Amino acid sequence: MGAIHQSNATGCRTRKVLLGSAILGLGIIMGLSSAVANQGKGNNQGKGNAYAHKSQGFGHMTPYSRVAKLPVVKVRGKIDYEATYAKARAASIALATYVKEKIESEELGPDVIQGYDWILGGLEEDSAKGIDEAVLRIPAAKPINPNFPLGATLDNGWVNVKKANVMDLCNKKWASMALGVAPIVDDKKVVNGYTHSPTLPCEVAIWNDDKHIYVDMLDPNAIFTLFFTDVLFSEDMEDPVFADAIYALPVQVKSEIMAIIHAALSEFDSEMSEMDQKIGPDYHSIEDVVEVVENSPYQSPFKHVAYTKFDGAAFTPSESLAVAEVIIETMSTHDDSPGVHPTPITADYEGTPLVPGTTLDNILSAKSSWRSARLSPITIPGKNHIIEACSPKYAKMALGTGLHHATALPCEITVQIIDYDGNGSKESLVISYLDPGFMLDALFADVTDAEKEGFADIPGYIMVDLQNVVTAALEMKYGMDLNASEQIFYNMLP
Repeated sequence: MGAIHQSNATGCRTRKVLLGSAILGLGIIMGLSSAVANQGKGNNQGKGNAYAHKSQGFGHMTPYSRVAKLPVVKVRGKIDYEATYAKARAASIALATYVKEKIESEELGPDVIQGYDWILGGLEEDSAKGIDEAVLRIPAAKPINPNFPLGATLDNGWVNVKKANVMDLCNKKWASMALGVAPIVDDKKVVNGYTHSPTLPCEVAIWNDDKHIYVDMLDPNAIFTLFFTDVLFSEDMEDPVFADAIYALPVQVKSEIMAIIHAALSEFDSEMSEMDQKIGPDYHSIEDVVEVVENSPYQSPFKHVAYTKFDGAAFTPSESLAVAEVIIETMSTHDDSPGVHPTPITADYEGTPLVPGTTLDNILSAKSSWRSARLSPITIPGKNHIIEACSPKYAKMALGTGLHHATALPCEITVQIIDYDGNGSKESLVISYLDPGFMLDALFADVTDAEKEGFADIPGYIMVDLQNVVTAALEMKYGMDLNASEQIFYNMLP
């Protein structure tokens, strides 16, 4: 069995550069100047000069966009809760089927779809898995039928717990540009694009209440602004051609996703209403965005942790994929049954020795029951492997604040190999986490003060759990002796 050679303290490596970067689902910041990269020194100096002119024309943005709604099912003027819930699921399958089976540029025209073809995350071209499996169901602490107790068994055999239907939409063209695999303009590519891979793919959720069936998405405008502040403050944005291309991407990406949703669901239900409504927490200025990044645990939406081999050898692409697969294997299964982790582990993610015979379940937070949402990782351009981790306990808590937050779930971990020191050898295996602390502050900022207080410790529990899962997975990987992990920092602010 492989081992992680621990040190007494977690190390760190800092790359002090401002990165030029883009993302699938990039957002546009109207009226922003491109000459901001070198203004402001550090996090607490020069903010007035660096940000004041950028707030002009900012308007307001929200992390989520409601792009369609469908009518509920009524019988003799009263809502049929079970039938409406079933219709929401059927609508998600109809949209997923459209994405899987259609070549959108041929169906909707090349003027509408410039990314050629969108695919359904979890259903690669050679996948034999079904569409039903690809559309995730995220549980909420809300009943399907409010006339019966939460968790009761309904007449049709369903457990009376509502789930939001969540799917991942992927586009090779836009993802390649986002992750620095393909150029933005000419031969100019995004630098260190892989660092933002936990924000991909683009998520759409379909769910219902007793008034409508809603179709929500993470708004590309906000995704860029909140998760890619390093782009906003980068030297690359001083190139007007590059900046214009970056600004054009989000508009196109969002319009394509909305066009696909409207085409698919108008076929499903002719009474579908097209929308583009801002929902969720409001951001009114660039200062608001900088503040939420600055106040996050790592001053970043992400935590990046690098491992190197004990013998200094490079990692191979097959080893990177194998690590992603073993992380999934280490977690509970993707269904509703709790997982069993009999494999002993010797230390937690901080390198603290554990009592002999300690298993993963012993060091995860109580009743978290982590499992992978998918049986296989989603691989996006650049061989970035995405793992979607879900805890029913924490998902129910999150969606108990409102199902419009569904596209912020599940938790994402990515695996990638990189040449960090620039010597031509991919010596670093980088595990990246979408930080739960940032997610709570940025995407759940609209919850009540009481809810915020109740959730105060939850992001920390989630992050520790995910890192312990990864540590256990790496210990289980035969033949791979690794040095202690080192945290890598990328500047997200000027």
